[in-house]
Amino acid sequence: MKPFFLTILALLLGNQFTQAAENQSELSLKAFAVLKTHCYRCHGVEQLVKGLDVLNHKSLTANNGGEEFEAYYVVPGNPDQSELWQSVDPENAYMPKEGSAEAASITNAERLILKEWIKQGAVFPKRRMREFISTKTILSAMRDYLFQAKADDRKFLRFFTFTHLYNNNEKVTGYDLRLYKAALSKVANSLSYQRSMHLPQAVPGSEGTVFVVDLRRLGWDQRNIWLEVLKQYPYGLKYDYVQDEETQQIAKDLALLSESSLPFVRADWFVFMASQPPLYHTILDLPETIQGLEQRLEVDFHKNYQNGWKAGGLGRAGFGRSGVSRQNRLVERHKTGAGAYWISYDFKPRRARGDLVRFPLGPEFEGNKFNRHSFLHDGGEVIFNLPNGLQAYMLADGQGNRLDIPAPADVVFDSAAVSGTPAIINGLSCMSCHRNGMISNLKDEIRGANAVGGTILDKVKSLYPPSDVMDRWLEQDSRRFQTALQEATGPFLQVEEDAKKPITEFPEPVGKVAGQYLADLAPLEIALELGIENVEILQAKIEANRELLKLGLGTLTQQPAGTIKREKWETLDGTSLYQDVAVELRIGTAVQH
Repeated sequence: MKPFFLTILALLLGNQFTQAAENQSELSLKAFAVLKTHCYRCHGVEQLVKGLDVLNHKSLTANNGGEEFEAYYVVPGNPDQSELWQSVDPENAYMPKEGSAEAASITNAERLILKEWIKQGAVFPKRRMREFISTKTILSAMRDYLFQAKADDRKFLRFFTFTHLYNNNEKVTGYDLRLYKAALSKVANSLSYQRSMHLPQAVPGSEGTVFVVDLRRLGWDQRNIWLEVLKQYPYGLKYDYVQDEETQQIAKDLALLSESSLPFVRADWFVFMASQPPLYHTILDLPETIQGLEQRLEVDFHKNYQNGWKAGGLGRAGFGRSGVSRQNRLVERHKTGAGAYWISYDFKPRRARGDLVRFPLGPEFEGNKFNRHSFLHDGGEVIFNLPNGLQAYMLADGQGNRLDIPAPADVVFDSAAVSGTPAIINGLSCMSCHRNGMISNLKDEIRGANAVGGTILDKVKSLYPPSDVMDRWLEQDSRRFQTALQEATGPFLQVEEDAKKPITEFPEPVGKVAGQYLADLAPLEIALELGIENVEILQAKIEANRELLKLGLGTLTQQPAGTIKREKWETLDGTSLYQDVAVELRIGTAVQH
């Protein structure tokens, strides 16, 4: 009878363990839903606390106190030591923020779900494991796509790959992949002067990890734009000498059909690099001066300055502080054929002629009879609508010269540090900051300041409209942008459980991708970027190869394993470290342009 009782006991214990696992899985799903519904807008979409993303397990459980002391949003198993629970505890809650929609809708039962979830180990819901996709598979998918395309179209078709991200089951969720795809579509269409939006299309046979665009539909078939992209690309490989002869032939077919030595690039690299200079300026063909841009957009500053806002000229708002500057700031709007052209005037600290209340009628120019009351500015940001409704950006110095380097931090700064530093970088920083279009609530403080009088005051009132006029323009321009944004990113974001969510409630995808792209590379990321499925295989190859150790990869075999900086991995000095490693591993040979 003894084996019988042991069998029954095993079945009972097994049922208990199964039930416990199911309960924990259900709890994980509930907690994840609470975080997404009541916390994610501020601490994920808008990133009101730098580095905190409540839907990222590493972000929640990492030490956020720095080197001086330890502090954690979540300590698995210990709610009392978890800042997340302390902030939502019904007895002393200060989150969600009072007055917010989340604060009005969250229930005490949902708060207690978070406590129990932390107590049970703070496990995130399990994800469906995706099967590894090889380099040969994506090369075949692109080759087959070109085979089926019209012969005259093939040389205009170019591809973007997400395969290394898709293969990262451990760290990249399906939701993350949606953000990556939305970011690619947003950046591509933000670099186009075409009137129609052109969405990247998934390539059959790639499991949605390769997307294709037609250069003509983005206006990129001019000025050798693809070649300019490849000049910056550190991950280019050709496969002429790999051991697998089938892969060799597929790669040769792909190059022949596309009429390009490299018709594809990694999507995350492109999103990060093409959203900032030099590629951002090159692809958009931005003029070197504000005056040149205004001429292209048919903005006549002097005529609009003379006419004022009532006659369809320019309209202004000046205010003491903004989100990007500690000094006062002036913004100015002009109407264009595609929508609007906005320019800001920004100032260094302690500039006497930077006081907009006393000097509201700049900038100085020949023939301006108000030059005595004109400000002297030190820089500015331009935002203008593209024909498809999205926005493009340009930074300039006080003389109107385009800035190809980050803007001076004493003039403007990026508190969100989207680019990795507080420096504002044209394109990338602007896309993140203006995630929903124009920033609202620009309350003018100049029109009613009464610091000037007579004809000077009359001119001020002709340039600085009442607040309701400015509010109407801001709402109109933001609505135009959001309509375009939905067209460009909605098909990738507004799916599944998020199908009815407004486009403004999603994270800004370009900034999200940039933040993830800049993270240090652990052995898993290095292996997947090289097309190696297993970390142990990579580590064994490193330990057995003296040349790989000389290249600095020995840190990846340590316990605990080290990391490699993204900048080190891809910096080009003839070839990149990535290409050098790939050659040593006989994965491919470097493509240089």
